[in-house]
Amino acid sequence: MDRIGLRGWLLAGIAGITAILQAPAIQAQVVLEEIVVTAQKRAQSAQDVPISLTAFSGDKLVDLGLTELSTLSDFVPGLQIQLQSPNNPGYVIRGITSDNGSAQQEARVSVFVDGVPASRARGAVVELFDIERVEVLKGPQGTLFGRGAQIGAVHIISAKPELDRMGGSGRVAIGDYGQQTYEAVVNAPLSEKAAIRLAGISRQRDGYVENLAPGTKEDLNGIGVQALRGSVLLEGSEDFTLTGIVNYQKDDYTGTSFKNNRFAPAGGSISPFEPAQLNRGDELGVDRELFNVNLTAEYRLSDSLNLTAITGYRKFDTNEEFDADGTQAYLLEFGEQAHSKQWSQELRLNYDDGDRFQGFVGASYFREKGYQLVPLRTNERSLALLTVPALAAIAGPPILPNGAVNPGVAALPNPAFPGGLMPLRTFAEAEFTNYGTNTAYDVFADGTYNITPEFSLTAGLRYTHEKQESAFEQWVDRAASLLGSQFGNVARKEREGDFDSVVGRFVASYKPAENALLYASVSRGRRPAVVQVTASASNTLKNEIVWSYEAGGKTSLLDDRVQLEGSAFYYDYSNFQTSTRPDGSPIAVVVDSGTATAYGMEAAVNVQAADWLSFFANYGYIHAEFDDTDSNGNPQNLAGNTFRLTPKHSVSLGAQFVQPLGGSGVDMFLTPTFSWKSRVYFEETNLPAISQGAYGTANLRAGLRAADGSWTVTAYAQNLFDREYLIDAGNTGGAFGLPTFIAGPPRFYGVEVSVRF
Repeated sequence: MDRIGLRGWLLAGIAGITAILQAPAIQAQVVLEEIVVTAQKRAQSAQDVPISLTAFSGDKLVDLGLTELSTLSDFVPGLQIQLQSPNNPGYVIRGITSDNGSAQQEARVSVFVDGVPASRARGAVVELFDIERVEVLKGPQGTLFGRGAQIGAVHIISAKPELDRMGGSGRVAIGDYGQQTYEAVVNAPLSEKAAIRLAGISRQRDGYVENLAPGTKEDLNGIGVQALRGSVLLEGSEDFTLTGIVNYQKDDYTGTSFKNNRFAPAGGSISPFEPAQLNRGDELGVDRELFNVNLTAEYRLSDSLNLTAITGYRKFDTNEEFDADGTQAYLLEFGEQAHSKQWSQELRLNYDDGDRFQGFVGASYFREKGYQLVPLRTNERSLALLTVPALAAIAGPPILPNGAVNPGVAALPNPAFPGGLMPLRTFAEAEFTNYGTNTAYDVFADGTYNITPEFSLTAGLRYTHEKQESAFEQWVDRAASLLGSQFGNVARKEREGDFDSVVGRFVASYKPAENALLYASVSRGRRPAVVQVTASASNTLKNEIVWSYEAGGKTSLLDDRVQLEGSAFYYDYSNFQTSTRPDGSPIAVVVDSGTATAYGMEAAVNVQAADWLSFFANYGYIHAEFDDTDSNGNPQNLAGNTFRLTPKHSVSLGAQFVQPLGGSGVDMFLTPTFSWKSRVYFEETNLPAISQGAYGTANLRAGLRAADGSWTVTAYAQNLFDREYLIDAGNTGGAFGLPTFIAGPPRFYGVEVSVRF
């Protein structure tokens, strides 16, 4: 930086912004959009909620081109969403990762869709189309969003039928890598008191990493999605409303580019951004079906009392086939088959006296039953070279220096077999299955008392009684010899447990001015105890508990043309649960890693500088590490290590320029955005080789639209400067000494046309 220095640039920037905002020609009728949220189970302006909260309206999602959940996290400080595939997402809020696919473990981040929990990782990826808004709450939210919201919640609210408008919209987008998107929405009133809404989307994109395996037609990391939503709204009377929603989503993704960095394809390189050579070719990929139904009934009992009942049913079935070793050798040919069904019912009574008190009491029931089955297929002759060091020293590695597959050996010395030799099979398989059934009963209450018009106190509690039933079984092909000696058959093992817990929050808020809010909170979050059954162990891990201390503020300035908000937080964890894969284990297990602490801050500014210019900036800082010693004073294995998938610094910037073209009724617009993250470790071991250094990506959207919003033509580019980065590393292969690496998306560009009628 030159001699002007950072301070000089900041002062110059502030002066420029102030000049724009104070220009007389643009003083009138230019304000930021107000977003009404229901984070506290009642309608409020986002600026009046004493929680660290980021909300996007459906129109804002469209303006920024946020059509995938993973892109949403680029613009929410403190949120990371890692998306290897819809079968393997990772939600991270302020350093806490919720991504385990085991049926025995509960989520740490609650994902809700239209008031119904969808937190199980394999079912938590939903397509963002025809959306009313998305709300992201940070910090423990157990009182508001249940036992899975240990460190935050993401609530996706779809657009509902409208009684007073016949209309709809359509969108078509095409681009490089075979991008094709077709979206349509129709809203139709049936009478003065009934309406329906239908929305659907089809989205395709070819992969961006070539697979050199013989006979392969599909590139890796391709996308295929079809989703359909139908909803109906009935107003039985002025006091009674019934809303029903049915969602169906079908995903058909090509294989994930798990690229080995030790053994290159023949004639290729080990770079994860170059072609791979993964076994099974077009058999790799994800096939997932997601179905849910929810029914929401709202009844106004009086001017101050409202009763809400939310009934939900969700189901998903998914199958992913992947090459875990990332080489052309038939070594670690894995899959994952997961299934889950859940039923939920919530009853909530809201009270608002219109003056001093607003709050709710309620009860809920939740039951989920599912399993995760992991099949392994291998050539034992190649596997022996990987898992028997003495043999590899003689015969060489599974992949030879010239890139060819080592044929391995036919047998190993073993006196337990005839002739003293253990035959090695060219094909052997095994299956590892975990089961989980979770039943929970909750009662909860939360309320805000306005001591004065400026000062309020909020308190909430949730009591949960739950029963967890877990099971595990393991099957190995009788013909297998090496697999049989390493794993063996395990008959079904079961374990169960009953647990009671209380979580809650206490918040003090103060409004020093009409458009300003200060707040401080203390809350207790909990990840449910894990009843864990594996081939070698059966144990119950204690609840993971976090005490959260947070303070923040929000304000609107210059006639609601500037919004500022910020918060600082400190988290104290006990019985911190981490996932690990013991050497040679295909299944991740949870271990108690003792104590941990995290602290940080977040800040955001939104400015409507003029009717032709708006911009935003977000910043997040988090220091999240394992403590040096546990609660008993003993040294910890991960002491000082940073939480996985957690950048210490994250920044996002964006602007929108709109310029009318004379009196034509057409506007020209330009929307550049940029996001940057510091180093991310993909494993809690914090190995530099299993990490992604700091990087930033830029997006650009530009085009023409009718001033009345009836049509829009947009040209877009994502990852404009084609920045290479990783979205994950280590993975299943890492447990066998063969870490793999997944390349992030390259530059995509295209054109889309949308209409509204």
